[in-house]
Amino acid sequence: MTTNRNRYGPWALIAGASDGIGEAFARQLAEQGFNLLLIARRADVLGALAADLVEGYGVEVKGVCIDLTSAELLENLREVTDALEVGLLIYNAGAIHGARFFHDQPLEHALGLIALNCTGPASLCHHYGGRMRDRGRGGIILMSSMAASSGGSYTASYNASKSFDLVLAEGLWHELSPRGVDAMCLVAGATLTPSMLSSMDSFADYPNVMAPDDVAREGLQHLGKGPVWVAGSHNREAAKMLWPIPRSMAINGFSEAAAAMYDLPFVNVAGEDFHDA
Repeated sequence: MTTNRNRYGPWALIAGASDGIGEAFARQLAEQGFNLLLIARRADVLGALAADLVEGYGVEVKGVCIDLTSAELLENLREVTDALEVGLLIYNAGAIHGARFFHDQPLEHALGLIALNCTGPASLCHHYGGRMRDRGRGGIILMSSMAASSGGSYTASYNASKSFDLVLAEGLWHELSPRGVDAMCLVAGATLTPSMLSSMDSFADYPNVMAPDDVAREGLQHLGKGPVWVAGSHNREAAKMLWPIPRSMAINGFSEAAAAMYDLPFVNVAGEDFHDA
């Protein structure tokens, strides 16, 4: 893996770390020697994972039990983290639970997804990403989904909120790359996580479903190479049809247009695209 604590710093913060892809990130980073800040809602699961990682890898692990939709999310995290150098931020949250029409669910459902997939990552990226920019090093991975490619019935709010993560990560990639900070969106397709299994009994037999370990491994391997990585060769082939223009080309184009419109400096940022894989 290209990810290492010498490159990014001693502490990695994983939001949504109790199981699935978040747990996979935690184990792989602990193996690399990162100290870990694990954020999740379930104290018992979080505590068991933290103890296992300390025993298995000898790293320092701090668990913070908090709902990522909480209005006090950043305030509570800062109490634990402001004395630490958080060099790697992974926002892994927002799995979908079932499917219903937008108007057949309460407004609170949509607003909850916006808090989870938009407000949460924006808050953490602003705080921790700003500190990384000041230090001149760091890494950010925002998890998104193939659902971010388009709107769709039954999952309208989820798709919309996941598109926010994709586009935010792309913008941060362009802004922070010249400052020594790597930002990337990791796009996952169907992944065999406990959340997905709980939402659909037959999900284990879904075609081309990926293991969480494989998704996390691909993300860590490609951080620092380009703005977006789509996990799984089958997902990449689908994404190439949905996004036919290489993402780095599109990001540079929009960035240059905004710079010209507001008379601001423009820097072309080069990066690999999943289109090349």
